[in-house]
Amino acid sequence: MSLKTTRILLILSLATNLAIVLFFSRRIYYRAKYSKGIVTFEQKDTKESLDDLKYTNGLTFKVTGKYHNEPGYNRLPKKFENIVRPELWDISKNSSGIGIRFRTNSPTIAAKWTLINNSYYAVMNKISNGGVDLYCRVNDKWQYVSSGMPTGFTNQVLLITDMDTTYKEFLLNLPIADGIDYMKIGIRDKYSITPPHVNTNKINKPIVFYGTSITQGGAITRPGMIYPSIVSRNLDAEVINLGFKGNGRYEQSVGQALCEIDASMYVIDCIANSTPDTIRNNAPKLIEQLRKEKPTVPVLLVEGYVREYAWFKNTDESTPGGIRYLRAQNKELKQVYENALKAGFTNIYYMSGDSLIGTDHEGTADGTHPSDVGASRIAEQMEVKIKEILKLK
Repeated sequence: MSLKTTRILLILSLATNLAIVLFFSRRIYYRAKYSKGIVTFEQKDTKESLDDLKYTNGLTFKVTGKYHNEPGYNRLPKKFENIVRPELWDISKNSSGIGIRFRTNSPTIAAKWTLINNSYYAVMNKISNGGVDLYCRVNDKWQYVSSGMPTGFTNQVLLITDMDTTYKEFLLNLPIADGIDYMKIGIRDKYSITPPHVNTNKINKPIVFYGTSITQGGAITRPGMIYPSIVSRNLDAEVINLGFKGNGRYEQSVGQALCEIDASMYVIDCIANSTPDTIRNNAPKLIEQLRKEKPTVPVLLVEGYVREYAWFKNTDESTPGGIRYLRAQNKELKQVYENALKAGFTNIYYMSGDSLIGTDHEGTADGTHPSDVGASRIAEQMEVKIKEILKLK
């Protein structure tokens, strides 16, 4: 083979490799189509530059899922640093359940955000840990659009492009297991972005969830799939998510925060992190606290469901993780509930955990935490109970 031929083959090889690299590294985003009242989203190549957009601080718009008025996206106000345990305070900085609602006619939407920790919870992916997801209001329902995956402390992601320029309402859900230092929303220049024009909530006051990593969203694939957030979308209700992974223990320090919220009801889902003794000692005090400070606000006590591996453990009720242990936990909670009724407390309700994640043993991601399927099943049953308690149609 001549030197000339070798050079030609080498050039062709390099060109082919370059074409392959460019093909697979091209940006793929989403193109929105509107037809007969339905928005559909398709993947589409784009060369649109993130730096050409104009960005606005997310706090300019409507922040949902946060009960206090302090700047930022912490779930508890600053004073609780000296009220709750240090571990719980750190977790309260995670923005689980918090979202930003806005209205825009821009054909493009991007997000730029900085994380507090940029660390990852083992059973979760990058999007659920420190990423965001976007919903659009379509025919009075929230429709998922796309997600933004973090790559480090500071992130910049194009979420959607090529939409028509009619005004639309959007909801950006913030990370489940990390905190947000700042969040900005980007749109095309010469287009408008404002707070939402209409309050779509059909329940005037928020539903408050207090619980564990199951409530916070451990193992869920993206922020919008936490079970309280599913409840929020389906019932058109604002939800406050006070789920604290590993630290849901029926504590009066958290009860103090609950009592500061003008809530429509409280859902207490702390079984997973509480020993039978903890339930026996803490839960009655929490109920008394809520009845004293919020005497008419309904309180729903939720049982725990059986971890999948527990079905196979032949351990007694003193060994955590076994089915007999869970039954001991639920037994204590049921006794707390019955004692509250005997004491004359009203608006106290109880929810069984028997089939919360379904009965096919496919509702968890790791044997403990609900998968998206499990979370949807919990949400569906929660919605029925909430409608019953609040007398909703």
